[in-house]
Amino acid sequence: MDLDPGSKEPLLQQQHQSTHQQGNTQSRSSHYASRSSQQQESDQYATTRLDTLASYGQLVTPLTFDDAPDVSQHETRPQRGAQTNEAGPSSSTSLPHPQIQGRRPQISITDPVKHTEKSLVPGVSGSYVTYTVISRMTLPKYSSRGASVRRRFRDFVALAELLKVTHRGYFIPPRPEKNPVEGQRASDEFVEVRRIALEKYIIQLAMHPAIAQSDELHVFLEADSPLGSNLQWQQLQPMHGSILEGVARLPKQLFGQDPAAPSPTEAATNTKHTSDLLRRFKELTVKEPKDPGALDQPEIDLRNEKLVVDEFLEKVAAASRKAERLVSKFEQLGSVIGDLGLSAIKLAKFEDTDGSRCGAYTDSSMASKAISADSKRVGMAAVRVSRLSRTATSSTALALAPLHDNLALAPAASKALKEREAALLTLHAIEADLEKRRHTIVAIEEEGQKVFGGDKAKLRKTDNLKNEVAGLEAAVQAAGQEYDRVKLRNTQEVSRWKESRIQDFDGMLDNFAKIMAAYEDRSLSVWLEVAEQFGVTRQDAARLTST
Repeated sequence: MDLDPGSKEPLLQQQHQSTHQQGNTQSRSSHYASRSSQQQESDQYATTRLDTLASYGQLVTPLTFDDAPDVSQHETRPQRGAQTNEAGPSSSTSLPHPQIQGRRPQISITDPVKHTEKSLVPGVSGSYVTYTVISRMTLPKYSSRGASVRRRFRDFVALAELLKVTHRGYFIPPRPEKNPVEGQRASDEFVEVRRIALEKYIIQLAMHPAIAQSDELHVFLEADSPLGSNLQWQQLQPMHGSILEGVARLPKQLFGQDPAAPSPTEAATNTKHTSDLLRRFKELTVKEPKDPGALDQPEIDLRNEKLVVDEFLEKVAAASRKAERLVSKFEQLGSVIGDLGLSAIKLAKFEDTDGSRCGAYTDSSMASKAISADSKRVGMAAVRVSRLSRTATSSTALALAPLHDNLALAPAASKALKEREAALLTLHAIEADLEKRRHTIVAIEEEGQKVFGGDKAKLRKTDNLKNEVAGLEAAVQAAGQEYDRVKLRNTQEVSRWKESRIQDFDGMLDNFAKIMAAYEDRSLSVWLEVAEQFGVTRQDAARLTST
């Protein structure tokens, strides 16, 4: 509550201080009796309204007050101390709804349907949920009429895993997490929460400039048949190798029965997605160059960006926690103010009942009615402000959403930057292997020159090594191209994310400031209206609000 600069006490407290200091009932009765006749007409509407409301929940849900804010619009912020419209509360400043930056694709996920499927265990059945994915994309490769397909959660997982392999270096938005608890997966509340999360995830993918044009997203959004049996989807699947395949292949590689050189396709793939265990071991032994001059400037810049992303992750995580705390405290504030309003209303009803026992025209009865009217005013104002607080809380949570979105994207950005380092490591490992093979060939040829007529065994070994060198040279070329491709993607994504963060945070801060300003102005108008009914002049009100 604003304080009087002179006395440092609340103005309403000063106004009633003499009344509270009087110790006898007669003076209290005459004071309120004199005010009762002046307030009777203005209180009649509030009294009739309150009689129909029995609880705080009824007071705030649904919206019933004329001055309840509409968060879908935002009017110009009024000047403090300006003359208010005769319509009073209905001409209030609305709380603004956060604006979404950029154009959103027309994608929605609706109609969750539960299905039952047989389990491998006899007598046990499982369940899963499918969703209708409705999309209309403006890119040329998509159908102009839009598409509607049904997908289950594991299809979204398959899409995310596929994009990880085919779009190395891009900052791919993270998908919603799995839920290992079967009982929670079956609940309607969980299904709805997951539906919202999946819709947001697909929209984020569709807003990514590279992923939106990908065949992976195109097939996911428009293929009619289930993805598991769709030919186009199967053709998009990259080469994957299992650990068992790698274990079976390793002895043959060590004894020369299986080419140790990776194919160009394998060289362009992250080692963890292949079955080549020997290559994994070799990459573990490759050491990063200690001399910074061994790396080009773009690589050094991107490694510095990795440090910046890690620091940003730490900062945005702290800011996200503070934002959650702010929203929680704001919600508690609205609840406490609402409880206070309900208590004041109950007090008013008590004074009405107590006054009726004293006789209709006695001083005590008139005083009770005046107290009741004052309590109702304050109670109604508190409930109205509580409703404003609830609306401001939900609007604030939406406005601060970019903090959470960027917090979720930061680890994905860090992984994408690590992918470039992994691609460079693969390139260095294959180059080291190639250099080793070349040195071996030179050494064998020098030894063969010392034998008259040549050593046929060494000649055969040299030929085999030359074949391996040719394969390694092709692998080096493929690995180098993949590294350059991932590095270019990293560079583009770092720049794009910086621009996106600037837009997100600018919009977030602007919306947050507007919400707080509208909430403060609207709350102030509610309490000033009550204060004027208690006799505070506009000059006093202007003096208070200007401090």
